[in-house]
Amino acid sequence: MRVSITSDMFNYSFRPSMARKITLFAENGFEYLHWCDDWNNDTLYTAEDMKRYRRLVEDSGLKCLDVHGTATTSISIDGDDTAQRAYIRLLENRIKFCSILGGDSVVVHPPRYETPRLDERLKRSRRVLDAVRPLSEELGINVSVENCHRSDEKILEEYFSKYPPEFVGFCFDSGHANLNGNIDELTKFGDRLKVLHLHDNYGDRDEHQPPFHGNIDWGRVMEWIGGSSYGKPLNFEVTHYRELFKGSMIEFMELTVESINKALELYARADYLD
Repeated sequence: MRVSITSDMFNYSFRPSMARKITLFAENGFEYLHWCDDWNNDTLYTAEDMKRYRRLVEDSGLKCLDVHGTATTSISIDGDDTAQRAYIRLLENRIKFCSILGGDSVVVHPPRYETPRLDERLKRSRRVLDAVRPLSEELGINVSVENCHRSDEKILEEYFSKYPPEFVGFCFDSGHANLNGNIDELTKFGDRLKVLHLHDNYGDRDEHQPPFHGNIDWGRVMEWIGGSSYGKPLNFEVTHYRELFKGSMIEFMELTVESINKALELYARADYLD
């Protein structure tokens, strides 16, 4: 199954070890991994950490597609000077980690368009991008900006007008687009598409469920991806939450695989038509 799954799938419920998770993914047919562990904290990976995680991934037969960068409430891309220095250090850490794992993109969250002092926040975020650009270009790692909020297309336009696609790309999150009702505005960025966070919801909560367990129009999403510049395996950012699924890890994995296979049928059809 030429498809990717995110590494934090069971982090918020069963909390298995990294080795157990990766083995489970491989046993259920996944060939690729989107590294999403530690996205919401300030963990810095040591050189030994990076080598150990690379061995785990390689020994399982999986390949890393891309890595999620840090996004905490206190350390963000548009934070004050102290937070910004910490954010740059974390982002450079993830860029190096992505390179070691064999991926090609690191995902970042943008400033929220509706926040006060937007011009200042955008300048701060551009200083971050400018700071990590030499390392990013040296290692060949793209920085992909994820849609998180209602007006993110305006932020994306700002970045894309200032940076080349080799450096700054687009991470499309289907669940966020459904929550914010802005898929129409986001589909114009297909030529920048570098990373996928595919998951479902009913438009009221960020539930990260398998395809067809929400109200997203997957035919439309797959047709758009098939006609975009995206050329990597599809990545599904599915997460297990006990309040939404009462079964075991294996049962949720089986449900996820079945749902993904249905989505892949739509994608194959869209890709063929394209």
